[in-house]
Amino acid sequence: MIRAEGLTVRFGGFVLRSIDLAVAPGESFFVLGPSGAGKTLLLEALLGIRRPQAGRVLLDGRDATDLPPEARNVAYVPQDLALFPHLSVRENILFGLRARGQRVSGVEERLRHWVELLDLGRVIERKDARTLSGGERQRVALARALVTEPRVIFLDEPFSALDAALRRRLQVEFRDLQRRLGVTVVQVTHDPEEAFLMADRMAILMAGRIEQTGRPAELYNRPANLRVARFLMLQNLFPATAGPVGDDGYQRLRIHGLARGLLVTPDPRFPEGAAVVVGIRPEEVILVRPDRPPEPDRQRNLLRAEVLEWADLGHSRLLRLRVEGLTLDAWLNIRAAREYPMEPGTKVWCHVRPWSLCLLPPEEPLGSLPPCAAGG
Repeated sequence: MIRAEGLTVRFGGFVLRSIDLAVAPGESFFVLGPSGAGKTLLLEALLGIRRPQAGRVLLDGRDATDLPPEARNVAYVPQDLALFPHLSVRENILFGLRARGQRVSGVEERLRHWVELLDLGRVIERKDARTLSGGERQRVALARALVTEPRVIFLDEPFSALDAALRRRLQVEFRDLQRRLGVTVVQVTHDPEEAFLMADRMAILMAGRIEQTGRPAELYNRPANLRVARFLMLQNLFPATAGPVGDDGYQRLRIHGLARGLLVTPDPRFPEGAAVVVGIRPEEVILVRPDRPPEPDRQRNLLRAEVLEWADLGHSRLLRLRVEGLTLDAWLNIRAAREYPMEPGTKVWCHVRPWSLCLLPPEEPLGSLPPCAAGG
Protein backbone atom coordinates (compact mmCIF):
# COMPACT_ATOMS: atom_id res chain seq x y z
CA MET A 1 0.00 0.00 0.00
CA ILE A 2 2.57 2.59 1.10
CA ARG A 3 6.33 2.23 1.12
CA ALA A 4 9.27 4.50 1.92
CA GLU A 5 12.62 3.62 0.39
CA GLY A 6 15.81 5.31 1.55
CA LEU A 7 13.92 8.40 2.64
CA THR A 8 16.14 11.27 3.84
CA VAL A 9 14.47 14.49 4.98
CA ARG A 10 16.14 17.61 6.39
CA PHE A 11 14.52 20.26 8.54
CA GLY A 12 16.92 22.86 9.87
CA GLY A 13 19.71 20.95 11.56
CA PHE A 14 17.61 17.79 12.00
CA VAL A 15 17.83 14.88 9.55
CA LEU A 16 15.70 11.79 9.02
CA ARG A 17 18.19 9.30 7.65
CA SER A 18 17.56 6.50 5.16
CA ILE A 19 14.07 5.57 6.34
CA ASP A 20 12.74 2.27 4.97
CA LEU A 21 9.27 1.09 5.92
CA ALA A 22 6.29 -0.64 4.34
CA VAL A 23 2.64 -0.50 5.37
CA ALA A 24 0.28 -3.22 4.14
CA PRO A 25 -3.30 -2.58 2.97
CA GLY A 26 -5.71 -2.49 5.91
CA GLU A 27 -2.89 -2.28 8.45
CA SER A 28 -2.73 -0.06 11.52
CA PHE A 29 0.91 1.03 11.48
CA PHE A 30 2.38 3.19 14.23
CA VAL A 31 5.54 5.28 14.29
CA LEU A 32 6.47 5.40 17.97
CA GLY A 33 9.20 7.50 19.50
CA PRO A 34 10.07 10.21 22.02
CA SER A 35 9.49 13.90 21.43
CA GLY A 36 11.95 15.29 18.89
CA ALA A 37 12.51 11.93 17.18
CA GLY A 38 11.21 13.21 13.81
CA LYS A 39 7.80 11.52 13.80
CA THR A 40 5.83 14.46 12.40
CA LEU A 41 8.56 15.16 9.85
CA LEU A 42 8.31 11.57 8.60
CA LEU A 43 4.52 11.84 8.42
CA GLU A 44 4.79 15.04 6.38
CA ALA A 45 7.19 13.37 3.95
CA LEU A 46 4.84 10.39 3.50
CA LEU A 47 1.92 12.78 3.01
CA GLY A 48 3.69 14.91 0.44
CA ILE A 49 3.71 18.06 2.57
CA ARG A 50 7.50 18.00 2.75
CA ARG A 51 9.75 16.85 -0.08
CA PRO A 52 12.57 14.47 0.81
CA GLN A 53 16.19 15.19 -0.13
CA ALA A 54 16.67 11.55 -1.10
CA GLY A 55 14.66 8.37 -1.49
CA ARG A 56 11.08 7.94 -2.62
CA VAL A 57 7.53 7.26 -1.47
CA LEU A 58 5.39 4.68 -3.24
CA LEU A 59 1.60 4.33 -3.09
CA ASP A 60 0.17 1.08 -4.44
CA GLY A 61 3.54 0.40 -6.07
CA ARG A 62 3.65 3.74 -7.94
CA ASP A 63 6.17 6.48 -7.25
CA ALA A 64 4.30 9.31 -5.50
CA THR A 65 7.32 11.29 -4.29
CA ASP A 66 6.54 14.33 -6.44
CA LEU A 67 2.75 14.19 -6.08
CA PRO A 68 1.13 16.90 -3.93
CA PRO A 69 -1.05 15.67 -1.02
CA GLU A 70 -4.32 16.38 -2.85
CA ALA A 71 -3.29 14.08 -5.70
CA ARG A 72 -2.50 11.11 -3.42
CA ASN A 73 -6.04 10.36 -2.20
CA VAL A 74 -4.92 10.28 1.42
CA ALA A 75 -6.37 11.98 4.50
CA TYR A 76 -4.67 13.71 7.40
CA VAL A 77 -5.82 14.27 10.98
CA PRO A 78 -3.34 16.66 12.65
CA GLN A 79 -2.67 16.85 16.35
CA ASP A 80 -4.79 19.99 16.82
CA LEU A 81 -7.58 18.48 14.62
CA ALA A 82 -7.77 21.77 12.63
CA LEU A 83 -11.55 22.19 12.75
CA PHE A 84 -12.76 25.51 11.33
CA PRO A 85 -14.59 27.62 13.96
CA HIS A 86 -16.48 29.62 11.32
CA LEU A 87 -17.98 26.45 9.79
CA SER A 88 -20.75 24.27 11.11
CA VAL A 89 -20.15 20.63 12.03
CA ARG A 90 -21.69 19.54 8.72
CA GLU A 91 -19.49 21.96 6.76
CA ASN A 92 -16.39 20.83 8.64
CA ILE A 93 -17.03 17.20 7.74
CA LEU A 94 -17.67 18.00 4.08
CA PHE A 95 -14.77 20.44 3.80
CA GLY A 96 -12.30 17.88 2.43
CA LEU A 97 -14.65 16.81 -0.34
CA ARG A 98 -15.44 20.37 -1.40
CA ALA A 99 -11.83 21.55 -1.16
CA ARG A 100 -10.86 19.07 -3.86
CA GLY A 101 -13.22 20.76 -6.28
CA GLN A 102 -14.53 17.42 -7.46
CA ARG A 103 -18.13 16.53 -8.20
CA VAL A 104 -18.90 13.66 -5.86
CA SER A 105 -22.08 11.69 -6.18
CA GLY A 106 -23.93 10.57 -3.08
CA VAL A 107 -22.46 13.23 -0.78
CA GLU A 108 -25.42 13.22 1.59
CA GLU A 109 -25.46 9.43 1.67
CA ARG A 110 -21.77 9.38 2.55
CA LEU A 111 -22.35 12.01 5.22
CA ARG A 112 -25.21 10.07 6.80
CA HIS A 113 -23.10 6.91 6.79
CA TRP A 114 -20.21 8.43 8.76
CA VAL A 115 -22.45 10.48 11.04
CA GLU A 116 -24.24 7.29 12.05
CA LEU A 117 -21.05 5.22 12.35
CA LEU A 118 -19.28 7.84 14.48
CA ASP A 119 -22.35 8.70 16.56
CA LEU A 120 -22.49 12.37 15.49
CA GLY A 121 -26.25 12.60 14.99
CA ARG A 122 -26.73 14.85 18.02
CA VAL A 123 -24.22 17.45 16.84
CA ILE A 124 -24.35 17.31 13.03
CA GLU A 125 -26.55 20.43 12.77
CA ARG A 126 -24.58 22.43 15.29
CA LYS A 127 -23.50 25.77 13.81
CA ASP A 128 -20.39 26.38 15.88
CA ALA A 129 -17.74 23.67 16.07
CA ARG A 130 -16.19 25.42 19.06
CA THR A 131 -19.07 24.18 21.24
CA LEU A 132 -18.08 20.52 20.73
CA SER A 133 -16.54 18.45 23.51
CA GLY A 134 -13.09 16.92 23.06
CA GLY A 135 -14.51 13.56 22.06
CA GLU A 136 -16.97 15.13 19.62
CA ARG A 137 -14.21 17.19 18.01
CA GLN A 138 -12.17 14.02 17.59
CA ARG A 139 -15.06 12.22 15.88
CA VAL A 140 -15.75 15.15 13.57
CA ALA A 141 -12.10 15.23 12.50
CA LEU A 142 -12.20 11.49 11.79
CA ALA A 143 -15.47 11.85 9.84
CA ARG A 144 -13.90 14.62 7.71
CA ALA A 145 -11.00 12.28 6.91
CA LEU A 146 -13.09 9.17 6.25
CA VAL A 147 -15.80 10.80 4.12
CA THR A 148 -13.24 11.33 1.32
CA GLU A 149 -12.72 7.53 1.16
CA PRO A 150 -8.92 7.83 1.28
CA ARG A 151 -6.45 5.06 0.55
CA VAL A 152 -4.52 5.91 3.73
CA ILE A 153 -5.35 7.95 6.82
CA PHE A 154 -2.41 9.67 8.52
CA LEU A 155 -2.87 10.70 12.15
CA ASP A 156 -0.48 12.85 14.19
CA GLU A 157 -1.03 12.12 17.91
CA PRO A 158 -4.79 12.80 17.57
CA PHE A 159 -5.69 11.67 21.11
CA SER A 160 -2.92 13.40 23.07
CA ALA A 161 -4.98 16.43 24.19
CA LEU A 162 -7.81 14.35 25.70
CA ASP A 163 -8.12 13.34 29.35
CA ALA A 164 -7.01 9.82 30.19
CA ALA A 165 -10.44 8.12 30.41
CA LEU A 166 -11.79 9.67 27.19
CA ARG A 167 -8.50 9.04 25.39
CA ARG A 168 -8.59 5.33 26.17
CA ARG A 169 -12.26 4.98 25.19
CA LEU A 170 -11.72 6.70 21.83
CA GLN A 171 -8.58 4.69 21.16
CA VAL A 172 -10.54 1.46 21.62
CA GLU A 173 -13.43 2.75 19.50
CA PHE A 174 -11.17 3.88 16.67
CA ARG A 175 -9.22 0.61 16.72
CA ASP A 176 -12.48 -1.32 16.44
CA LEU A 177 -13.65 0.94 13.61
CA GLN A 178 -10.36 0.57 11.72
CA ARG A 179 -10.58 -3.21 11.92
CA ARG A 180 -14.20 -3.29 10.73
CA LEU A 181 -13.56 -0.94 7.82
CA GLY A 182 -10.18 -2.38 6.86
CA VAL A 183 -8.86 1.15 6.30
CA THR A 184 -5.08 1.65 6.21
CA VAL A 185 -3.82 3.85 9.05
CA VAL A 186 -0.41 5.40 9.68
CA GLN A 187 -0.29 7.06 13.08
CA VAL A 188 2.51 8.67 15.08
CA THR A 189 2.63 8.79 18.88
CA HIS A 190 5.05 9.18 21.76
CA ASP A 191 2.84 6.96 23.97
CA PRO A 192 3.85 3.25 24.02
CA GLU A 193 0.54 2.22 25.62
CA GLU A 194 -1.41 3.79 22.75
CA ALA A 195 0.76 2.03 20.18
CA PHE A 196 0.49 -1.35 21.89
CA LEU A 197 -3.27 -0.96 22.14
CA MET A 198 -3.91 0.09 18.54
CA ALA A 199 -1.09 -1.10 16.25
CA ASP A 200 -0.77 -4.18 14.07
CA ARG A 201 2.88 -3.27 13.56
CA MET A 202 5.07 -0.39 14.64
CA ALA A 203 8.42 1.25 14.02
CA ILE A 204 10.51 2.75 16.80
CA LEU A 205 11.92 6.09 15.61
CA MET A 206 14.67 7.71 17.66
CA ALA A 207 16.86 10.68 16.71
CA GLY A 208 15.85 10.44 13.05
CA ARG A 209 16.52 6.71 12.65
CA ILE A 210 14.29 3.65 12.76
CA GLU A 211 15.70 1.42 15.47
CA GLN A 212 13.32 -1.53 15.11
CA THR A 213 10.15 -2.54 13.27
CA GLY A 214 7.79 -5.38 14.12
CA ARG A 215 4.64 -6.47 15.85
CA PRO A 216 4.01 -4.97 19.29
CA ALA A 217 4.71 -8.24 21.13
CA GLU A 218 8.01 -8.68 19.29
CA LEU A 219 9.26 -5.23 20.27
CA TYR A 220 8.00 -5.56 23.83
CA ASN A 221 9.56 -8.96 24.48
CA ARG A 222 12.67 -8.65 22.30
CA PRO A 223 13.82 -5.04 21.93
CA ALA A 224 16.69 -4.67 19.47
CA ASN A 225 18.95 -2.63 21.72
CA LEU A 226 19.22 -0.67 24.95
CA ARG A 227 17.71 2.46 23.44
CA VAL A 228 14.51 0.64 22.50
CA ALA A 229 14.48 -1.25 25.81
CA ARG A 230 14.73 1.98 27.81
CA PHE A 231 11.99 3.66 25.79
CA LEU A 232 9.66 0.67 26.21
CA MET A 233 10.21 0.77 29.97
CA LEU A 234 12.23 -2.40 30.45
CA GLN A 235 13.01 -1.47 34.04
CA ASN A 236 15.43 -4.15 35.26
CA LEU A 237 18.68 -3.90 33.28
CA PHE A 238 21.90 -5.50 34.53
CA PRO A 239 25.37 -6.09 33.04
CA ALA A 240 26.18 -9.77 32.66
CA THR A 241 28.49 -12.28 30.99
CA ALA A 242 27.23 -15.08 28.74
CA GLY A 243 28.22 -18.60 29.71
CA PRO A 244 28.10 -22.02 28.02
CA VAL A 245 24.99 -23.94 26.96
CA GLY A 246 24.35 -26.89 29.26
CA ASP A 247 22.97 -30.37 28.60
CA ASP A 248 19.52 -29.10 29.57
CA GLY A 249 19.53 -26.79 26.54
CA TYR A 250 19.77 -23.57 28.55
CA GLN A 251 22.60 -21.07 28.39
CA ARG A 252 24.28 -20.04 31.63
CA LEU A 253 24.37 -16.36 32.48
CA ARG A 254 26.43 -14.62 35.15
CA ILE A 255 24.82 -11.36 36.28
CA HIS A 256 27.26 -8.99 37.94
CA GLY A 257 26.26 -8.61 41.59
CA LEU A 258 24.60 -12.02 41.80
CA ALA A 259 26.51 -14.96 43.24
CA ARG A 260 24.69 -17.71 41.39
CA GLY A 261 24.27 -18.05 37.64
CA LEU A 262 20.92 -17.94 35.90
CA LEU A 263 19.53 -20.00 33.03
CA VAL A 264 18.42 -18.32 29.81
CA THR A 265 17.18 -19.46 26.40
CA PRO A 266 20.33 -19.58 24.20
CA ASP A 267 21.00 -16.54 22.04
CA PRO A 268 23.50 -17.13 19.18
CA ARG A 269 24.50 -13.46 19.27
CA PHE A 270 26.21 -13.97 22.62
CA PRO A 271 28.73 -16.84 22.75
CA GLU A 272 30.43 -17.89 25.95
CA GLY A 273 32.38 -15.03 27.47
CA ALA A 274 30.50 -12.27 25.64
CA ALA A 275 29.48 -9.13 27.52
CA VAL A 276 25.74 -8.69 27.56
CA VAL A 277 22.98 -6.69 29.26
CA VAL A 278 20.12 -8.76 30.65
CA GLY A 279 16.64 -7.25 30.88
CA ILE A 280 13.91 -8.60 33.16
CA ARG A 281 10.45 -7.08 32.95
CA PRO A 282 8.80 -6.58 36.36
CA GLU A 283 5.78 -8.66 35.36
CA GLU A 284 8.09 -11.60 34.59
CA VAL A 285 9.40 -11.72 38.17
CA ILE A 286 7.23 -14.42 39.77
CA LEU A 287 6.84 -14.14 43.51
CA VAL A 288 6.38 -17.30 45.56
CA ARG A 289 3.82 -16.91 48.33
CA PRO A 290 5.60 -16.43 51.66
CA ASP A 291 3.58 -19.25 53.25
CA ARG A 292 4.49 -21.78 50.57
CA PRO A 293 7.88 -23.47 50.23
CA PRO A 294 9.59 -23.04 46.84
CA GLU A 295 9.71 -25.92 44.35
CA PRO A 296 13.24 -25.84 42.86
CA ASP A 297 12.39 -28.52 40.28
CA ARG A 298 9.69 -26.32 38.74
CA GLN A 299 10.87 -22.84 39.60
CA ARG A 300 14.10 -22.28 37.69
CA ASN A 301 16.26 -19.28 38.53
CA LEU A 302 15.01 -19.32 42.11
CA LEU A 303 16.26 -16.35 44.12
CA ARG A 304 15.95 -15.21 47.72
CA ALA A 305 14.84 -11.58 48.04
CA GLU A 306 13.93 -8.93 50.60
CA VAL A 307 11.15 -6.38 50.08
CA LEU A 308 12.62 -2.86 50.23
CA GLU A 309 9.51 -0.81 49.42
CA TRP A 310 6.27 -0.93 47.47
CA ALA A 311 3.79 1.38 45.76
CA ASP A 312 0.24 0.73 44.56
CA LEU A 313 -0.36 1.62 40.90
CA GLY A 314 -4.10 0.99 40.94
CA HIS A 315 -4.26 -2.27 38.99
CA SER A 316 -0.99 -3.63 40.41
CA ARG A 317 1.59 -3.16 43.14
CA LEU A 318 5.20 -2.32 42.31
CA LEU A 319 7.60 -4.09 44.65
CA ARG A 320 11.25 -3.12 44.90
CA LEU A 321 13.31 -6.12 45.98
CA ARG A 322 16.87 -6.55 47.14
CA VAL A 323 18.43 -9.68 45.63
CA GLU A 324 22.00 -9.92 46.89
CA GLY A 325 23.78 -6.98 45.21
CA LEU A 326 20.88 -6.11 42.90
CA THR A 327 17.70 -4.07 43.19
CA LEU A 328 14.88 -5.75 41.27
CA ASP A 329 11.43 -4.34 40.44
CA ALA A 330 8.47 -6.73 40.36
CA TRP A 331 4.73 -6.35 39.82
CA LEU A 332 2.08 -8.12 41.83
CA ASN A 333 -1.59 -7.97 40.86
CA ILE A 334 -3.52 -5.92 43.36
CA ARG A 335 -5.75 -8.78 44.54
CA ALA A 336 -2.76 -10.95 45.44
CA ALA A 337 -1.04 -7.97 47.04
CA ARG A 338 -4.00 -7.41 49.35
CA GLU A 339 -4.32 -11.09 50.24
CA TYR A 340 -0.62 -11.49 50.96
CA PRO A 341 0.74 -8.11 52.09
CA MET A 342 4.51 -7.82 51.96
CA GLU A 343 5.92 -5.05 54.11
CA PRO A 344 9.48 -3.72 53.86
CA GLY A 345 11.81 -6.28 55.36
CA THR A 346 9.69 -9.28 54.32
CA LYS A 347 11.80 -12.17 52.97
CA VAL A 348 10.37 -13.82 49.84
CA TRP A 349 11.38 -16.22 47.08
CA CYS A 350 11.11 -15.19 43.46
CA HIS A 351 12.00 -16.75 40.13
CA VAL A 352 12.25 -15.80 36.47
CA ARG A 353 11.64 -18.32 33.70
CA PRO A 354 14.61 -18.73 31.33
CA TRP A 355 12.61 -17.61 28.28
CA SER A 356 11.56 -14.41 30.08
CA LEU A 357 15.08 -12.99 30.22
CA CYS A 358 15.93 -10.56 27.43
CA LEU A 359 19.56 -10.32 26.25
CA LEU A 360 20.82 -7.08 24.74
CA PRO A 361 24.15 -5.87 23.36
CA PRO A 362 25.96 -3.49 25.77
CA GLU A 363 25.99 -0.58 23.32
CA GLU A 364 26.30 2.16 25.93
CA PRO A 365 27.31 2.41 29.60
CA LEU A 366 24.57 1.43 32.02
CA GLY A 367 25.44 4.59 33.94
CA SER A 368 23.70 6.53 31.16
CA LEU A 369 20.41 4.77 31.80
CA PRO A 370 17.74 6.97 33.41
CA PRO A 371 16.25 6.00 36.79
CA CYS A 372 13.58 3.30 36.65
CA ALA A 373 10.02 4.62 36.56
CA ALA A 374 6.99 2.96 38.05
CA GLY A 375 4.58 1.41 35.58
CA GLY A 376 5.30 0.06 32.13
